[in-house]
Amino acid sequence: MSAGSEQADIGLRRRIGASLRPEEDAAPLVEHARGMTLRQVVRRFWPRLRPLRGWLLLGVVLMMVVPLVEIAEILLFERLVDDVLVPAEWRPLLWLAVVYVGLNLASAVASGLDDIVATWVSQRFLLDLRTDSFRHVLSLPLHVHERRRLGDVLSRLTSDVAAVEAFLVGNLSAALDSGLRLVLFTGALVHLQWELALASFVVVPALWWISTRFAAFVRRLARERRRRAGSLSAVTEEHLAHGALVQAYNREEQTVAAYHRQNRAIFGAEMAGARVRSLFLPLVDLTELAGTLVVVALGVWALHTDRLTLGGLLAFLALLAQCHKPVRELADLIPSLYAASAGVERIVELLDEPPPTDRPGARPLSAPVGRVRLDRVSVTYPGAAAPALREVSLDVEPGEIVALSGPSGAGKSTVVRLLTRHLDADEGQVLLDGHPVEELTIASVRDAITVVLQETLLMDATIHDNVAFGRPGASRAEVEAAARAADAHEFVSALPGGYDARVGQRGRSLSGGQRQRVALARALLRGSPVLVLDEPTTGLDAATARRVLEPVRAAATGRSVLLVSHDPVALAFADRVVHLEGGKVLDEEVAR
Repeated sequence: MSAGSEQADIGLRRRIGASLRPEEDAAPLVEHARGMTLRQVVRRFWPRLRPLRGWLLLGVVLMMVVPLVEIAEILLFERLVDDVLVPAEWRPLLWLAVVYVGLNLASAVASGLDDIVATWVSQRFLLDLRTDSFRHVLSLPLHVHERRRLGDVLSRLTSDVAAVEAFLVGNLSAALDSGLRLVLFTGALVHLQWELALASFVVVPALWWISTRFAAFVRRLARERRRRAGSLSAVTEEHLAHGALVQAYNREEQTVAAYHRQNRAIFGAEMAGARVRSLFLPLVDLTELAGTLVVVALGVWALHTDRLTLGGLLAFLALLAQCHKPVRELADLIPSLYAASAGVERIVELLDEPPPTDRPGARPLSAPVGRVRLDRVSVTYPGAAAPALREVSLDVEPGEIVALSGPSGAGKSTVVRLLTRHLDADEGQVLLDGHPVEELTIASVRDAITVVLQETLLMDATIHDNVAFGRPGASRAEVEAAARAADAHEFVSALPGGYDARVGQRGRSLSGGQRQRVALARALLRGSPVLVLDEPTTGLDAATARRVLEPVRAAATGRSVLLVSHDPVALAFADRVVHLEGGKVLDEEVAR
């Protein structure tokens, strides 16, 4: 984005937020996406339309039928005036009526088929793009998700994905339709009276100039509007997700005020757009009127010099009116394209986030045993000033529980992300069963390593479904066996509905310890040879923490268990404790 464009965007934001005091406008905002030209947008997404080329061609053919029928009807109108109305002769009316009915039926069939084909193409494009975008977001590393607001991501996956379709399918199809109509109607005008046709073209440069003058402002306005929409989604999602916290601290009014601030900014953006339209549309109407008056004046001259009949002049004016419609649509289309491109830029920014990918020649890990080793590993997060880990070495053998301890920010969670390939080491090696994880497929690495996350994540589903999430297709007996192994069967059986009881959003109907045991049952059912527990006792009292961790001793048989924690209660369950601080291993001790 150029410096001039950035200054214009800043000025626009100031005008939109002029009614907000600086402290009011301090709500967290989503930054602008990188600007793209219209050509870059088309080049980026055109490959997605290539499989639909046959349908697009059919749509173009059907698109041409309707204006051709309209031209034929207008030319028949010339015959109706000159052969029926002027001489007051009714006999030609019969065949004219038959032809009119036939043309009307042909137009109806072509228009209906065109609508069906256009809808199929646009919805097929949207279906694939939405699915691919959602798949891409799910594949992104955890540190990418952490720096993005969930509400903004949701906004991009819904309204901004639709903007891609509006740009590439809707607007470009409309541009093609308007262009074809303009060419066909212009050809008919030249056929009727080329001198009047030339005179009617004087309005085209004026309309083009008006539309391009407004297009740049519309684009900046659309960017700001979509940015604010993303911010509104972020504020909404964050505060609704933490509704209990908001109520506990009596922050309802402040939360509503934050929501209201973003809505006021969107209101300002919409009003700015309304002011633009209030000036733009009358200018277009005035330009079209001026062109029509010029043609009418010259039409009188054409009648006087016998260059046109009355029917010909009326047909010419009807064709001219039909010409003005695609000209206006093309003029309106430039601002519409720029408005849609603001959403396209946001979805492209999301799609450009690189997900972890298998390296060339990567192979799946067969018959994993679960031997884990970090050999002098160093890693720095993208954009970070200092390394998260510095030459860290760690070994975990099957049947062993190794605790990774240290203060917040010591690098414990980074070790977990290295093991699951959400992050790759800058130096050193991460090995699984003696194989560098970079040489293995990501799917096979994650199949071999199961992580029970610090934030206990449960679906709004039944307990059975949450445990079975670890291994789709598991039988009821296998689910119950995993729950027994995690010491969850007793409390689950006591719930109304037992294993068919719903846990609520994020498992809120269960206590913290119960949620952890359901999560552990899910991990045990998966049966991976490596089990990682990331701060499993967070928020639990000592007795509940011991009850959650007791099944881990049995789970360690034949498994490598990495226990990430700084809780003394959790550390007591480990065979060895490795202490991290500042991304380095300070010492290692035998715990029991």
